[in-house]
Amino acid sequence: MIDWSFVATYGPHLVEACWVTLVVSAASLVLSTVIGLLIAMMRIGPGRLLPAVAWFYVWIVRGTPLLLQLFAIYYALPAAGLRVGPWEGGILALSLNSSAYFAEIFRGAIQAVPAGQQEAALAIGMMPRQAMWRIVLPQAARPALPPYIGQATTLLKNSSLVSVIAVPDLMLTAQSIYSSTYRVVEVMVMAGLLYLAMTSLLQIAQSVLERRLGYYTVK
Repeated sequence: MIDWSFVATYGPHLVEACWVTLVVSAASLVLSTVIGLLIAMMRIGPGRLLPAVAWFYVWIVRGTPLLLQLFAIYYALPAAGLRVGPWEGGILALSLNSSAYFAEIFRGAIQAVPAGQQEAALAIGMMPRQAMWRIVLPQAARPALPPYIGQATTLLKNSSLVSVIAVPDLMLTAQSIYSSTYRVVEVMVMAGLLYLAMTSLLQIAQSVLERRLGYYTVK
């Protein structure tokens, strides 16, 4: 049986902690999107040096666990004289980790745009940068959207790891509650439902954006 008095007592604390999770996730999403787009541009750019550096970055980040990256930023950087707080360390770790995945999503979507589109833009006098931003990237947004939202959902769920460096997010709050009440099942069910509600918002956003971008054909 559900103890509604327990839910009424501790539920608001978990809901309040959701805002911390959302702030950390939103900040990380914005930063990782920008970094990911820059890395994608480097990977498809001219020459050998920048593509090689971008490939190495993606290889390192995707090949190591997020928890290890989080510890490296929060514990190893201070040893090098670069001290970061829990919030900054958590956001930075999530951003760098997701940016590697976003970079591959963006790169694949950009390369899926027919080369003739950019060639036509250059033929009418556009500069390469203009052709990329005005012609290629808008067309790349459609194939990039589903995997982008998928990775954003993963980022939100992975934000639970910042609890290990004392960021007072939903997971850390849940751990604090069940440590003092010994009601593990009830607390984790409530936390799970709140995570499900937050990730569902991303799925709704995906559906809205897909309609805006013309994924569905009106019959």
